[in-house]
Amino acid sequence: MNLTIYITLVILSLGIFSQAKTNKMVVDTETPKYELMKEYEKFEIRKYPKMILATTKMGKGSYSKNSSKGFRNVASYIFGGNNENKQISMTSPVLSSIDDSMSMSFIMPSKYDLEELPKPNNQNVEIEIQPERLMAIISFSGFANDYDIKYYTEILKDQMSLKGLSTSGKVYFQGYDPPFKLFNRTNEIAIELNNYE
Repeated sequence: MNLTIYITLVILSLGIFSQAKTNKMVVDTETPKYELMKEYEKFEIRKYPKMILATTKMGKGSYSKNSSKGFRNVASYIFGGNNENKQISMTSPVLSSIDDSMSMSFIMPSKYDLEELPKPNNQNVEIEIQPERLMAIISFSGFANDYDIKYYTEILKDQMSLKGLSTSGKVYFQGYDPPFKLFNRTNEIAIELNNYE
């Protein structure tokens, strides 16, 4: 067998194995249990329960400019950067507020109460309770960038306007997959609703 073909087959096999392992890891990752309130053609309404978040503020700027720093700040907390050196399981999605002043949050595993969570070592990470909320959600695939986030935000806002839905104006990007997952990626734009009947 030609050496080039052999090396190519080995690399492809490793890639397939790696993606299969990544897909299993994603499936096994805890996600919040929400109630599906209504499904429209292009978006849906969900009711999310109260959740505990580890949040870092990222300041002004685009998602692409701020996301790496925000991720590092919050990831350091769950990887042991806390007063108990405690490892906390990763959950999905990672939440990023897309406002003038951005923030990024990891959802804490549902088994924890607020009092059970250790204190962050990084003063830029806060542990907070997010109350129950109603969200309009539009999904898209691929590797999200600033263009995608803006594009799908505008689509969702237009669709909400057509349905007469009122919003608090808060927009979030919800990313479900690690950067090394190459296929079947899930991304969402979420806009908080004032009410829904």
